[in-house]
Amino acid sequence: MPIVGPIRVSANGRYFVTAAGDPWLWLGDTAWPLLVQYATADAEAYLADRAAKGFSVIQTVIAWGNGSGYEHPLPDANVTGHRPWRTSPADPDPVFFEQVDYLLDVAENLGLVLALLPTWGYYVVDTHTFDAENAFIYGRFLGERYRARPNIIWVSGGDRVPTGGEAAYRALARGLRAGDGGAHLITYHPCGWTSSSQYWYAEDWLDMHMIETWTDWDKVYPAVIADYCATPVKPVVLGEGAYENGPEYPLGPITPLICRRQAWWAFMAGGYYTTGQDAMWRMGPGWTGTFDTPGARQMGILRKIAERVPWWQRVPNQTLYDIGISSERTLNTAIRAPDGSWALLYLASQCSVRINLSKIQTYQVRCTWINPASGDEKDAGTFETGNLGAAQVPQPNKAWFSVPGHWEDAVLLMEGC
Repeated sequence: MPIVGPIRVSANGRYFVTAAGDPWLWLGDTAWPLLVQYATADAEAYLADRAAKGFSVIQTVIAWGNGSGYEHPLPDANVTGHRPWRTSPADPDPVFFEQVDYLLDVAENLGLVLALLPTWGYYVVDTHTFDAENAFIYGRFLGERYRARPNIIWVSGGDRVPTGGEAAYRALARGLRAGDGGAHLITYHPCGWTSSSQYWYAEDWLDMHMIETWTDWDKVYPAVIADYCATPVKPVVLGEGAYENGPEYPLGPITPLICRRQAWWAFMAGGYYTTGQDAMWRMGPGWTGTFDTPGARQMGILRKIAERVPWWQRVPNQTLYDIGISSERTLNTAIRAPDGSWALLYLASQCSVRINLSKIQTYQVRCTWINPASGDEKDAGTFETGNLGAAQVPQPNKAWFSVPGHWEDAVLLMEGC
């Protein structure tokens, strides 16, 4: 179904909404070379696959030159043989953007938003191809060309700390705003274990925070919760973690379990998540055979579980744990409805925990185990919460729960009844 956009930020700053005002769940995938290096048929197949799996966002780059550490002096030409600009960013090549237009059409018809990086950061910070003047012109060109597009979110940055490129990045944002009149959201994709909030939190063009943890995947929860608690309140996206099957991580291997932990930690911290497959973005040997990996399939399961509750109302609440919260690589996390009518807990390993049932504001709570790797469910029992009513002294109840046997991790759904 075509997207009802452009996507906006909710009135309370915590989540995204469609043009109709309906909550919209950012669940992203990474395909940096999509607009440039993918053959058209491969791009179409990839987008169709991600839409079918339940993704809502694809992160990709317009001026792309092979990724950090491997960049080419000039951005790569796309399938038309054209680069995004001719002599400089102030001289965009319209022929290049015909392929971008086409893939935006494909994505829109599939209900996908493209989180578009106007340029990889290499061309701003390393080569200084961009300056304040041409960045503004380039941004205004993009904003004008795509002003009416419903399925774009702009992502500045491009895997870079902005030091030395601040003027160009600010000018790019001003150009985008001048061109599209504020029709689309803008964020910033940083580098290493950093967040856009470290550099741009006071900038009026930054509509949402984006975080990269990359090798430090065990730091996802504290990174996201820090931005969740920041003011002014803005949505928070973990835009780049450790890639599934990626070979370069000290805390590896990056298994589907690690991908799930990153996703669930981000979600439980009140944020959103973009996953990625190493061979996909690198276009390694046999990369088109990596569309259907466990890590990608299990993101769709996350979406189905999240949609069991009004996820946009969630509030991180670690006080649900009485014993067994754990830490770092096996951190257990929780969210709860503001009115206490439901809670979701993510248990990141085979473990036992004691839960404060009284955090559910009803007389009883029905508990269900859900396997985030498969979607399988098991009844976990119905319990008295100890909430006996205003005329009586409450007697908070606590209960032990153990992750079902042979599950690597688990979600516990608690519903008042």
